[in-house]
Amino acid sequence: MPRWSCSTKPLCSAVEVEAAFWRQRWADNQIGFHEAEPHPLLREHWPRLGLAVGSRVFVPLCGKSHDLPWLRAHGHAIVGNELAEIAVRDFFREHDMAATQTRVGEFEVFSSAGYEL
Repeated sequence: MPRWSCSTKPLCSAVEVEAAFWRQRWADNQIGFHEAEPHPLLREHWPRLGLAVGSRVFVPLCGKSHDLPWLRAHGHAIVGNELAEIAVRDFFREHDMAATQTRVGEFEVFSSAGYEL
């Protein structure tokens, strides 16, 4: 887990507990929040942004969301971040994509075919 400077120890402790909670949810496959298809509001409102094909799109806490391939199918390069590495590995496995894993600073980056997670 990346380290950062925190002047408020209770806050840092709470953040670490929260991160551990979400990693455990992924590890236990308790991911009822994971939708089976792209979010309907994304599909409805995305065209209004008018982004050019090839635009890079940042997806925070991307998990293994079906929004990612939906955005990719609309011609966008995807940059996502995720706390739980298992979610990223699951994404590539479930979409039958081999990903290249590289270390960038304190982060692991998984890349394949227009995705950097």
